[in-house]
Amino acid sequence: MRQSTAFLQLSWLVLSLSVAMPCALALEQQGPPTDEPPAKTSEKELIDDVRSGLHSSVSTTAAWLDSFFTDAIDRSAYDDVYGSLTLAPQWDEYDGFEVDSSFRARVVLPHAERKFSAVIGRGDFDDFINDQQTTRPTVIRREEADDEWMVGLGFDPVVEDDHSISFGAGFRGGIDLDPYVRARYRFEQILNERSELHMQSVGFWRDSDGFGIAQTIEHDYALSEHWFNKFWLRATFAERTEGVRWHASEKVYYIYQPERALGAEVWWYGETERAVPLQDYGLKALHRSRFLRDWLYLESWVGVHWPREQLDESRKPRWLVGIELELHFGK
Repeated sequence: MRQSTAFLQLSWLVLSLSVAMPCALALEQQGPPTDEPPAKTSEKELIDDVRSGLHSSVSTTAAWLDSFFTDAIDRSAYDDVYGSLTLAPQWDEYDGFEVDSSFRARVVLPHAERKFSAVIGRGDFDDFINDQQTTRPTVIRREEADDEWMVGLGFDPVVEDDHSISFGAGFRGGIDLDPYVRARYRFEQILNERSELHMQSVGFWRDSDGFGIAQTIEHDYALSEHWFNKFWLRATFAERTEGVRWHASEKVYYIYQPERALGAEVWWYGETERAVPLQDYGLKALHRSRFLRDWLYLESWVGVHWPREQLDESRKPRWLVGIELELHFGK
């Protein structure tokens, strides 16, 4: 009975997202609302309904997971949910047009001593286990097979201001039920009043790919009141990789108004034992700001990159342009 209920909850979550994605894209295409009173449901009400539906779906799924720890379920206890949905229509002269998307939600389970949490998401597996959805440059291409649903439980025995330890297990791949486990350690250090260092180590195993490790380094530096720099590097080694897969990004932002910034980014990525170790590098100009709501962000960019995946192809500049709509929900 519980297994049947689980599939119903996950089906409702998938249905909510299938409604949310085209609604958000339609909202962006139609532009901001005018001063004239709408005759029907306004765009703002529509995007509020999308956010509320996401929150409700995740809360319901979390309540089902917590039911394994108790027979008494209070639905209101699962309102402490937070997560995000991103949609990124983009055109690349090398790959053509595509709509990239990702989803992640987390809720603490009150009947599991509040050290357990339910995690639900769709997107790249590496981003999921590293709990880093937004630090990876948007333009880095990902293998299609990794953009799948993942559901799991997390256990956080140590959560301090400067470091944390967490464990997790679950499954990915929809009905294929490809299980995974992971252990994660995160360390943060304030170097001075302007500089902060973040380091994270993750060990993981999944049935389809075997064992792997990932190391991430982030460095944030406030150049001045309005200028901000962020460096990000991740290296991953697993049985499925050809050597070490690595991503690096350097971003500089000019914050000209609260929640509004202009920026520039340079990125590189590759795998050390591939025929072409450096697969891509490029640069882009971007703009990021709040959009209609405090919890909705819009980022647009234009840039150029130099991809090369095969020995028999030449590396030459390729244009790219895109937007990303990022919706946050929960507390």
